[in-house]
Formats: sequence, C-alpha cells, structure tokens
Amino acid sequence: MSVSGMKKQFHKASQLLNERLMGAEGTKLDEDFLKMEKVNVRVCLLMSRTTELLQPNPAYRAKLSMISTVSRIRGQVRTVGYPQTEGMLGKCMLFYGQELGPASEFGGALMDVGGALQKVGQTKDALDVGIKRTFIDPLQGLQQSDMKQIKHQLKKVNSQRLDFDYKKRRRGKVSTESVRLAWDKFMTSKELAERSMFVLLDSDVDLIGPLAALIAALLDFHRNAQRVLLDLQSDLQARFNWRLNCIFLSDFLSADCKLLLNQPCCRAIYSFTSKRDDELDFSEGEVIVLTGQVDGDWYEGTLGERSGLLPVSYVEVLVPLPLP
Repeated sequence: MSVSGMKKQFHKASQLLNERLMGAEGTKLDEDFLKMEKVNVRVCLLMSRTTELLQPNPAYRAKLSMISTVSRIRGQVRTVGYPQTEGMLGKCMLFYGQELGPASEFGGALMDVGGALQKVGQTKDALDVGIKRTFIDPLQGLQQSDMKQIKHQLKKVNSQRLDFDYKKRRRGKVSTESVRLAWDKFMTSKELAERSMFVLLDSDVDLIGPLAALIAALLDFHRNAQRVLLDLQSDLQARFNWRLNCIFLSDFLSADCKLLLNQPCCRAIYSFTSKRDDELDFSEGEVIVLTGQVDGDWYEGTLGERSGLLPVSYVEVLVPLPLP
C-alpha cells in the first residue's frame, strides 16, 4: 500500500473512532440502506436457524461440514447424512428387541416401535433434503450473488462516507476541492448501491415462494410421520388386547374352569337381568355352559343350578356348540 493510501486509511479510522467514542455524527444514510442491511442479516440468521431446527447438534453439524469440505478437496463425492434422533432410538429398540427374542411380547413390541421410528427418521432425512433444495439453497443463492455484491457496495459506501466526513470535519485544513471530490465519490458509490438495492427490495415478493416450500415440506413430513405412528399405535393396541385376552383366559384355566372349557360354553361380556321366567340372569365375566341355540338371538345355557335363555349379543363364545 502506498503512503497516500495508508494516510487515507488512517483518516477513515480516525473518523470512525471519533464517531464511536466521541459521539460525532456522520452523514446519514437512506432508509433503503438500513433496510437492505436488515434484510441481509435476517436472511443469514434465517438460514442458520433453519439448519439448527433440522440438525440441532452443533458438534455433528461441524463434523458433517468438515467431512464435506475434505471430500470436496479430494474430488470425492461423499454424502454423509445427519443421524436423526428418531432413527438412532429406533435402531437401539430393534437391537434390544432382537436380544429379548420373539418369545418376549415386550421384545416384539420393541421391534415394532424400533422399525416405525426408523421410518420416521427416514422421513426426516427426506425433509432435510427437501428444505435444503427448496428453501435454503434459493436463499443462499440470493445471498451469494445479489446480496454479496450489495454488501461489497455498502462497504465501499461506508468507506467513502468516512473519507468525506473526515475531510468535512477538517474543512479549514483540507481544500474545498478535496472535500468536493470526496463528496462526489461518496454520492457515486451510494447511487450505485442504491440502484442494486432497489432491484432486490422491489423483488422481495419472490422470497415468499421458498417460505411456502418450507411449510409444504414440513406438512409433508408431519403427515408421513403421523401415518407411520398411527399404524404403530394400532399394532401396539392389537398386541396389548391380545395379551390381555391371553391373561384373562389363563385366569380361567383353574381346575373348575377346565371342566367348563371341556364342553360348549361362553363368557358374559355384559350383565343381564331376565325379564321373563325362561331367561337366565348372569353377571359380567361369568362362564355359562351352553346347551343349545334357539335362534340367531338366543342361546340356551346353565349357570350353576339355574338354566334358561341368554342373549347372543351379551356373551362371547369360548367353546362353540357342535354343528347339528
């Protein structure tokens, strides 16, 4: 750098310190400049916050970034996915379920849940790819092209402003021509940046498209995850109900109950109070010996020393009547 260039940089630094420390007021910039600065900062933050939402572990984000950089330097194409927490938990449950074995009901349930969680993890991988392609990449392209150029122009504007303000502050010691020249340079760089910013700010409606794509990707992920989890819930409930029925039947396999189960019988699923003399009273859970069937609505049966008719819809057949 030449002596005159170093001197110019020193003057700019002097003006900046004077503004920061002494409270000197510099030339005010337009609202468009301030708005553009906000847009640039917000877009950068938006991309980083979205990445944090998708990949919350900062250490693993750094690791993936390093692997990607090294692969790019070596000319390799290596894609390493972010380890989704649902997939990691699913893998763990599958492993423990296999260790418990198929004879264990809990082991089988663990394998069901593990498989479903791995599907949710795969759905989240698809969400990562979709959001990067439809939301982060367009914003990144905007930032690296238009915004990068505007940022450079704004930096130049600020540099020219500091030079002008320094010379204006020292007007008595600096020639009028030098002040006018600094003003012209400041205004030229300002107008150039202003034109670029106007084009970008005028097309900010285009940023709504990536936002809509972000919401569409999130909706798709939650729909797919809901479908997987609803299927899992249904399977677990069926497994649970089957196990309850097994436990209930095992409770009846006492010596007395074995005698009943050696002949046609049913279990009352509701209590029934007779309204006629030929009907049989019973309570929920009692096991009734079946002696015949009158029609599609009534059975004949005995309970202890009593016998009579009982409604088909009130009982669950354990051992069916022999075919006629």
